[in-house]
Amino acid sequence: MQMLRSVLLVMLLVLTACGGGGAATSPGNEYGTGGGDSGSTTTDGVDRSKLASKLYFYNWSDYIDPAILEQFKAEYGVEVVVDTYDSNEDMLAKIRAGNSGYDIVVPSDYAVQIMIAEGLAVPIDKSLLSNIVHLDPNLLDQYFDKGNVYSVPYMYGITGIAYNTKFFPNGIDSWAAIFEPDQIAQFAGKFSMLDDARETPGAALRYIGQSLNSTDPAALARVKEILLAQKPYLAAYNSSDVNRKLASEEYVMAHAWSGTAMQARNGLGDEFSGNPNIAFVIPKEGGMIWMDNLVILKDSPNAYTAHVFLNFLMRPAVSAQNTEYIGYLTPNKDALELISPEVRELYAQGFAPDEAMYQRLEWAVRNEGTTAFDDLWTEIKSR
Repeated sequence: MQMLRSVLLVMLLVLTACGGGGAATSPGNEYGTGGGDSGSTTTDGVDRSKLASKLYFYNWSDYIDPAILEQFKAEYGVEVVVDTYDSNEDMLAKIRAGNSGYDIVVPSDYAVQIMIAEGLAVPIDKSLLSNIVHLDPNLLDQYFDKGNVYSVPYMYGITGIAYNTKFFPNGIDSWAAIFEPDQIAQFAGKFSMLDDARETPGAALRYIGQSLNSTDPAALARVKEILLAQKPYLAAYNSSDVNRKLASEEYVMAHAWSGTAMQARNGLGDEFSGNPNIAFVIPKEGGMIWMDNLVILKDSPNAYTAHVFLNFLMRPAVSAQNTEYIGYLTPNKDALELISPEVRELYAQGFAPDEAMYQRLEWAVRNEGTTAFDDLWTEIKSR
């Protein structure tokens, strides 16, 4: 975890320049469908003649500031069309068949591994990403894509419990609050768990003192018991609109990502208003840390334009704006100074990890043994 700690513990005093740096080298005709005359490269290094008129972005729900898409269109004349998904598994199922129509997807760490292994991603041309210098080097070269050959970090976050302090005036410090029948009975139908084959079993594993990656049959049998006992009290397995339901108090607590909790607390632009009673905690037993990444699909017809968009998102000012809007944690070291004191204060209240919290966080890994989670989740969902 040491490699991650510098993101929030160290704030740079001097910002490097925003925007696209020196001229980049075009990777060739296989990138982009724009065509046109040569010599249209401007001082930002972007060859406008190679830009597509549209870029298709397959992203998680509520995971980019819409104003950023308008700013990109105003600068480059490219419309970014966004479709959304609620799980890595849904995204993978969509793109595996090929010809999905998408250019860029946002897989989490282990899903990047899957995409690389299955030949679904195109290697990143770093000569087109002058703004990669703004990313914290401690967040690059992670286990799922050594050398960042196929991906660049987009956002990262942690998974715990979001809750309404009106209903929990003494706070929450344990997964027992969301798993134990004697504690959840009074909140039946007013809380949710993530609809995710790794997140929800992983939380139960941490509750019983196991690694969230444990595939020990006895541990998974106990997890099955816990989840089946909990299920009748759930409002839903939900990974999509938890932010809105927490903000409106339809939910009083939820197994949630940190950014979802931040959105419930602060609201989401013009979409909905926030609820100042929302708090977030990583229970004492521990939780998950994860990173979402930008990947260009192997069959993208607009790979040059996709690189331009990735480089745009890595500008410090753009990254800070996006972080303020969606509430997750930016890997952009030069964006940190641009984030408002109000958001940084919420980070300090538990919406972001401090030194002690890092000790309770764990990455999800994927290997041959972890297919056991898919089988477990199928059984839980079918009951």
